[in-house]
Amino acid sequence: MAEHLPAQCDALCTDEFYRVLDVDLRMSTSSIYKTAVISLGSKKSNKKSVYFKVHELLYLSYIFFIVQNQLIKYTEAMADVMNYILSSLSSINYVDPPSNASKHILYYQ
Repeated sequence: MAEHLPAQCDALCTDEFYRVLDVDLRMSTSSIYKTAVISLGSKKSNKKSVYFKVHELLYLSYIFFIVQNQLIKYTEAMADVMNYILSSLSSINYVDPPSNASKHILYYQ
């Protein structure tokens, strides 16, 4: 989805049609109301759609990369957190996090 948002914003600004079909994700533009439609679900009864104006879609495209980067950092730090938790559960004293542990996680004392 993050890959398609900038192209969809450009298409809305230039009054071009843009459409993406990726399994259950569908994205398209509507030039009549200058809106973008993002739908999830494959069947009519299960399909959910959200309509965005150009400025809302631009905001979503900017913030999507921030969320994506945070998710990457969280995934990278998961192993460090699990190792810290396992070592602290078996201890009765404070356990210092390893020096090579992720700096994106707060280790409480």
